Amino acid sequence: MKYREEYFKIKNRVPKAALDPQTNALLSDFGSFFERMPETDCIDMTDFMPVFRALHPKLSQEQMQAYSGIIERIREDVNDETRSGIMQSMLELRLGTELATVLSRWDEGEVPNIHAEINSIASSFELDANIKALDYIKVDVNSLLDSRHEDVGIRWRLDCLNESMRNLLPGDFGIIAGRPDKGKTTFIASEVSFMASQLETGRNVLWLNNEGKGESIYLRLIQAALGLTMSEMRALRDSGKSLADEYTKIVGDLHRIRIVDIHGLDTYAVENIIRSNDTGIVIYDMIDKIKGFSDTSRTDLGLEAMYDWARELGVKYDMIGMATSQISNEGDGLQYPTLGMLKDSKTGKQGACDFQLMIGASNDPNLGGLRYLGLPKNKLRREGKAGDPRCPVNFKPQIARFDDVPVMMDE
Repeated sequence: MKYREEYFKIKNRVPKAALDPQTNALLSDFGSFFERMPETDCIDMTDFMPVFRALHPKLSQEQMQAYSGIIERIREDVNDETRSGIMQSMLELRLGTELATVLSRWDEGEVPNIHAEINSIASSFELDANIKALDYIKVDVNSLLDSRHEDVGIRWRLDCLNESMRNLLPGDFGIIAGRPDKGKTTFIASEVSFMASQLETGRNVLWLNNEGKGESIYLRLIQAALGLTMSEMRALRDSGKSLADEYTKIVGDLHRIRIVDIHGLDTYAVENIIRSNDTGIVIYDMIDKIKGFSDTSRTDLGLEAMYDWARELGVKYDMIGMATSQISNEGDGLQYPTLGMLKDSKTGKQGACDFQLMIGASNDPNLGGLRYLGLPKNKLRREGKAGDPRCPVNFKPQIARFDDVPVMMDE
């Protein structure tokens, strides 16, 4: 930890309660030294000793000699094997301390779900064993600029959305809302069947289903991927072709899109599912029904906490998140419902998302084949483009597709 980068990478993972006072004192002084010497990448112990003496003027001669012996040993770097062993020991010390604490709290009746607490501690241990997180972010500005280019990431099937939004990147979180039976499932099937093949190898689309049986969604996915009606799929199968093979050609892998029924599950169980499926894109359908925030005094506050939780998971697991929601009754029959027309929320859900996509529909039966997409919130707006496209699109439930309306060119 005498190296600046290593110090700030692991300082919060040091189990201070399990270490001796001398070690804790030295590590604290390392931090003070780095603050005083912002250009220093590695602490030279010769330079460190005067600072150490100034920070501890009341140390006895005997104590100072003890510290001097430790500091002398710090001059030499440890090899990778020793370093790995020390890191593992620190993490195990912290693991033991945290487990003992949670068991003590459980004995006192302060832990309602002991399994969840222990699993959370174990998960933290597993993540930290690889030391992936940093206390501050170091970047190469040019690389960061390239990584945020509007054409890096996942594109939508619908060009009207691509024209208004940059491509989706890990950590982006959006809400897709519509009135009941107006095409939310069709929209998602249409889009994720197009997005799946764009994910890097080993990452998957995870569709967390809270509406009906998940088995029926698979047929919609195959329809959307192939652009075929049910009768056309039967004809293709009867001709001797494999629907599974045709579907795999488009999405990249037969199980690239994974549907999991989560009826009645809580946030703890849902996070376990996300973590175990190498998730690149997650669809929360319907997120409002996930248990875990029902003790909040007001419905809107509980939902706000729920959507904040979902957004944080996107950052934690480096994935794109999209949650379906319902448009309230005041948006019924409107082509372009407004920002505040989400069910049970005027601002809470909206504040937790990067974009809010509203699927509007007219009650005019002559317009049943059209849907209207609006982006009343769009933090992913393309430079120089309208943030809210307000575009009509073709709604084709017979093939589980939303398609762009062709632009009519003047003769």
